[in-house]
Amino acid sequence: MTRTNETHTTVPDLSALSEYPAAWTHTPKAIFPGPPLVVPGACLKWYDIRRADDQAAPHVTDEARAFLTERAAAKELEFRGELGFVLLHLDGGKYYMLVCVWRDRDEMWQGLFYKDDEGFQPYPPKPGLLRPTQNVVELDATSHERRGWSRYLRSARDTAAKQAYLDDACTGELV
Repeated sequence: MTRTNETHTTVPDLSALSEYPAAWTHTPKAIFPGPPLVVPGACLKWYDIRRADDQAAPHVTDEARAFLTERAAAKELEFRGELGFVLLHLDGGKYYMLVCVWRDRDEMWQGLFYKDDEGFQPYPPKPGLLRPTQNVVELDATSHERRGWSRYLRSARDTAAKQAYLDDACTGELV
């Protein structure tokens, strides 16, 4: 569905909005699908996200997968027989992990984690009513997943449709 804005309002002064240093450039990332992670109560598609020239870090991926497996087994992560996906994102030299499940048919629920010297931790809540959720390249991957989930919802939602959702991997460049 395409929506058009039939009214056009000129904002008088945009100069103070969304200002970033001239030297900063937006860097596309690459997404690398991995095998799904099956944990108690969920089957999660797996993605590593990093700049194309950054080296893979299989030990970090293994650590992240072990963290989620342990937390799910201990019932610290609340999975309810769901499908979803994980984005393990190397950004600015730090790792962030977004765990997303499709809940109540058409809602995406997300947990956010980061890696420090002690391992993966829940991302601390920020003060205020607005909170960070995903950056632009993570949203690119999530858009792919949203389209796949929408196809699943319109399907027979049988075993073949579930497998088709799991097989539909986001690949290539995220912008």
